[in-house]
Amino acid sequence: MTTLEQPATTAFTAAPRRASRLPRPFTILTTGGMPGVMDLASALCSFGYRVPDFSVDVHEGVSCSCIQCTVALTSAECAEFADRVRTLPGVLSVEPTC
Repeated sequence: MTTLEQPATTAFTAAPRRASRLPRPFTILTTGGMPGVMDLASALCSFGYRVPDFSVDVHEGVSCSCIQCTVALTSAECAEFADRVRTLPGVLSVEPTC
């Protein structure tokens, strides 16, 4: 083959693209004070979710705690995440944060 000759083109098969996980913010209201928050944090870890940001607002004498967290999810996993967390004991609501 000389430098001017082109090799025969070959057909590529594109590798399937993996859905990318993006940071998705959520607000979760839970009961049970600090133990309830710790139970929720443990559940998120046991489910295998990557949670790069997690902050809690817990006040003594208040019936619920507010958790602001960011979870790395694909768009398909967003609804599944909210439904799964809502089934945990003490969770009052799970809402995506804009």
